[in-house]
Amino acid sequence: MKREIPYVQYVFDTSDTEGSVLQLAPFLFPGNNFTDGTIRVSKLCQGTTNALFKVSRQPAGPHCQDIAVKVLVKVYGEGTEITIDREKELQLHKILSDNQLAPDLLVRFSNGHGYAFLDGTACSVEEIAEKRIWCGVARELANWHAVLPVVNVKLPGDVVDFEPSIWSTAKKWLDALPSNTEKQRAKKKLLHGEFQYLKKTLLGNDPRQSLVFGHGDLLCGNIIMQSLSVNDRPEKAASVKFIDYEHSTYCPPAFELANHFAEWAGFDCNYNLLPTTSTRVEFIREYLQAHRDITKERHGTDGPTPPSSRVTQAEVDQVMADVDSFRGFPGFYWGLCALIQAQASTGSIDFDYAGYAEKRLQEYWAWRGAVSGANEAVSLREERWTAP
Repeated sequence: MKREIPYVQYVFDTSDTEGSVLQLAPFLFPGNNFTDGTIRVSKLCQGTTNALFKVSRQPAGPHCQDIAVKVLVKVYGEGTEITIDREKELQLHKILSDNQLAPDLLVRFSNGHGYAFLDGTACSVEEIAEKRIWCGVARELANWHAVLPVVNVKLPGDVVDFEPSIWSTAKKWLDALPSNTEKQRAKKKLLHGEFQYLKKTLLGNDPRQSLVFGHGDLLCGNIIMQSLSVNDRPEKAASVKFIDYEHSTYCPPAFELANHFAEWAGFDCNYNLLPTTSTRVEFIREYLQAHRDITKERHGTDGPTPPSSRVTQAEVDQVMADVDSFRGFPGFYWGLCALIQAQASTGSIDFDYAGYAEKRLQEYWAWRGAVSGANEAVSLREERWTAP
């Protein structure tokens, strides 16, 4: 029997977090006497589209043996409804939760939702370069793509129109771009033309790749490291989980991988941090092997993986080529998103959307120039991408 997520007609006030939490407490801590104890609220982070709070209920009494209960409360940023479909976010979160890939949703309210706490530490741009961390990410990404539904769409037009997906989302974002001035209209027309170029280049007449249920926004802060010890062997993969599913959608695996690699640069877009060719090869081999092993296990085959089930170099080379083809799309995609947020933001989130849009779109133009041969000088990002 499917559990309905309760909805409360209430607007969370970030200037009075404890008062707001008390309004939601019966749903955040179901079955608990939340008045018999202490509730503490701490702000974990403010992303580019929301604020996240950790709420702890510590039972009262010096001799109480009960363990503190922790939950998370996500408050949507103002103006983000243009770029983020919150209904879709919650529907996909529920699918993830049903597949043990996300914590349980607890409550919805007017400008956010609450869900169970996920123990661990958020990854940093420095930590993602550690092999045991990115091996864990590769394995968890393979877990998502092996466990969750896959969509096979045969025609390019059907791929672009399929919802939700990166293609249909990019179309919506393009249409939502401001067009009040001549300059804005010219930019919108230019980007519409580039979208046609991307469709022709990446889809052609045969969209060979299936669409996987992807995270869609696998930046370092959305990776939670759950098992780290100074005594761990360096080659041991860390256990990681993913959070923040507002951009989860269907996409080609190559987009998911290219997008994650792009996020190694962080919000500052430090391209010296991007994974080199050799690191991407190792990551993709780890991802492919984990995907194969998980698929084999889900189909009930026991025992060690036979040699025929090992990933071949040809398979790694093919995915490397696919990812290489998609490396310009993330800059275009997030550039569009940031352009819209630059216009829609009310200032409740302190982030330079316009500056970020410029950086991400520049990544796209650098890729476009490299592919066409129009660029005489190689950008730092393209140089780092091709480094061995």
